[in-house]
Amino acid sequence: MTQTKPHIPIALVGGGLTTQVMALTLMHSGFEFIWFSGPPSRQPAAADTRTTTIHHAGRVMLETLALWSALPEPAYPITEIAVAGQQAQTRYRKKYISWPLRWQHGHSPMAYVVSNQALKTACDELITSNLSADRISAVKIEQLQAGQPNILQDSEQNLWSCDLVIGCDGANSQLRKQAGLRAFDQSRQETALVTTVTTEKPIGTTAYQRFLPSGPLALMPTAAKSASVVWSLPAAKASALNQLDNAAFSAAVTTAFGPDLGRLSQDTPCLSWPLKPTYCPKISTAGFVLAGDAAHALHPLAGMGFNLALSDCAVLLDCLQAAAGAGLTAGHASVTTAYQARRKPEILALTSATQGLNRLLTRPQDPLYQLACVGMSVLGQLPARRLLSELAMGGQLSSAPLFDGHLRAPAG
Repeated sequence: MTQTKPHIPIALVGGGLTTQVMALTLMHSGFEFIWFSGPPSRQPAAADTRTTTIHHAGRVMLETLALWSALPEPAYPITEIAVAGQQAQTRYRKKYISWPLRWQHGHSPMAYVVSNQALKTACDELITSNLSADRISAVKIEQLQAGQPNILQDSEQNLWSCDLVIGCDGANSQLRKQAGLRAFDQSRQETALVTTVTTEKPIGTTAYQRFLPSGPLALMPTAAKSASVVWSLPAAKASALNQLDNAAFSAAVTTAFGPDLGRLSQDTPCLSWPLKPTYCPKISTAGFVLAGDAAHALHPLAGMGFNLALSDCAVLLDCLQAAAGAGLTAGHASVTTAYQARRKPEILALTSATQGLNRLLTRPQDPLYQLACVGMSVLGQLPARRLLSELAMGGQLSSAPLFDGHLRAPAG
């Protein structure tokens, strides 16, 4: 039997890390909200060895939300970033190309590596402590009827009315489709292999990105001689590598990366994910906004996907607080149009950059590739290097009070 529930200003839909951070952020918006987290998975949870790279501005935001101090294990700093193309050798003897593009930001970390499990644990703790149980509904939203107000139908046939729906339901967002927002698939039939390795030589606090003909290979430091590996490859090649035993995979990843860190010894089994980068020209419509992977799914080569999601949360909070202060509803046009306008430049810039770099630098050593390598060497010189370090710190392409450590009190 259909039951109509009381009106609520904001409905948040989704169950991932972005949704958890959004829920913690919305507590400061000045509006009541309900979070439709979806039913818990009945499958046993597999060990998640993935890590997330959070830029400096993101750290400031998470500190302001009290999330950083709740991490059960410390984040590992990145003070230097090194980028190179595939290895080359001279005619007479092996001579590997050095890393032509390296940059730092003084002695301050530009970013931090955090395990996904640590982030989830911290979010769970804060949500349990600060969000009342009646604000969380473990049901699935099956239908969106856009309007003023929006009407949501859940899996138990309840009807919910709300002024604003925030769709955080992932890269294959059903809410995005129901809201009539288009998404352009930019995938190249790639799969990401994720694992951890011990490095023979210290990796220190340097993050490495090597562009190979088959796809980019990233090593993110997690300890003095330990790193998280994200290796993007054609699906068939990724599947073949995933079948190798520990010794064979270690040899393969060492050969691909080069000799700089010595032997790379695999510590954990590979996890694999099909890569489906997606671009959405519009991420809002009347009374509806997208956030996280539902709004933008990036190639992982730059490690910026979660940072983009943090920007969504920070900017939307600013828009909602402005509306609350002016006595407007959460679904007022000023909220959705400002959110779209403020998020579009960063999303477009990072989508274009990641897709362009992946296509340009994962190719044979033809003249275009050689020209790109020259470009990396030029970028490695000041002042371009200073600009790169500022971009890596975050908060340059998208500004919001949370990135500066400011959390305004909710209106009213």
